[in-house]
Amino acid sequence: MSYQRRHLLLVLGVVLSVSTWGQTPVVYKEIRLDTKKCLQINNFEVARSEEDLKEIPLKYNAECESIDFGKINFNKKSLIVCSQYVRNGKEGIKSSRIEVLRDDSRKKIEVFFASFGASSVQRAGKVYEYRKWLLMPKFPKDYKVEVHYSLHVVEP
Repeated sequence: MSYQRRHLLLVLGVVLSVSTWGQTPVVYKEIRLDTKKCLQINNFEVARSEEDLKEIPLKYNAECESIDFGKINFNKKSLIVCSQYVRNGKEGIKSSRIEVLRDDSRKKIEVFFASFGASSVQRAGKVYEYRKWLLMPKFPKDYKVEVHYSLHVVEP
C-alpha cells in the first residue's frame, strides 16, 4: 500500500473517531403506533408526552379519525418517529438499520436511518412511506434531534 493511501486511511480514521467521540449509543425499542399511517409525519417527530403525539395532525382524508397510542410512560421514555418516502418501497425495501447516538456535551440526539432494498426503489412508481417508531430513555427538552436518512440498493 502506498504512503499516500496509508496517510489517507489514517486521516479518515482520525476524522471518524473524533466525530463519534462523546457520543453514546442509545438503546431503543421499535413499537407499532398508527399502523394505518394516519398521522402526518414530514421528516420526523419527537414526542415527550401524549399531548405531543396528539398535536401531530391527521393526514387529509385519513382513513381513521383517531389513534390509540396505548400506554407509554413518558416520565421515563421519549419517542421519535422517523418517516422516509421511497418509490415502490413496500415491495422494494428489504431491511433497515437504525442507530441512535446521544451527545450530552452538545445536547444532541442523532438518529441514523439506513434502508436497504432492491433496485425497484429507484424506479418510477408509487411513493411509499416507511416509518419507524423508536421508544427510548427520556432525554431533556433542550436536546436537539437530527435524523439522517440513507437508501442503499443491495439487490438488482
